[in-house]
Amino acid sequence: MAEVIGYDYKPETTTGIFLRLRKKGDQIKIRLVSTPVHYQDEFQGKTRERFAWLVIDRSDGQIKVFNAGVSIYLIIKGFAEDKDWGDPTKYDLTITRTEESTANYYRVVPSPNKSEVTKEELKVIKDSHIDLKKLFEGKGKGTNTFGEVKQGSELTKSIADEIAEEVI
Repeated sequence: MAEVIGYDYKPETTTGIFLRLRKKGDQIKIRLVSTPVHYQDEFQGKTRERFAWLVIDRSDGQIKVFNAGVSIYLIIKGFAEDKDWGDPTKYDLTITRTEESTANYYRVVPSPNKSEVTKEELKVIKDSHIDLKKLFEGKGKGTNTFGEVKQGSELTKSIADEIAEEVI
């Protein structure tokens, strides 16, 4: 069925569970609440490495999935390994699509205000029922490009894994 409409019509839009930076200048403020899931996908006939995190979207407080390439992963990994910044689940990140150059397509800025995720946020995480591993396991075989994951280390500890114990 087709219908003639004017410009006062507002289409239904949904952002879904994926958080995206669609155009130059787009900016998001997030809190990582998981360690990354590493997967591969195909884009324009080439296989590329991708990473996905569960995040709190600070614009609406909802849990979403943030996908990124190697450049953003390496920046976040750098913060995680830096003694001054440490675990990136303890502070917010602002990510901007700059398109300045291939090497600086995105800018990632950590917030100096470190804090724990609140009990309310833990409940939102639990209620989201998003399983990153299941969501991306069909996307290709993971690799250990960036080394072995050290189980039990502070950097690999997922907030989402702790929820069952903290929020019931």
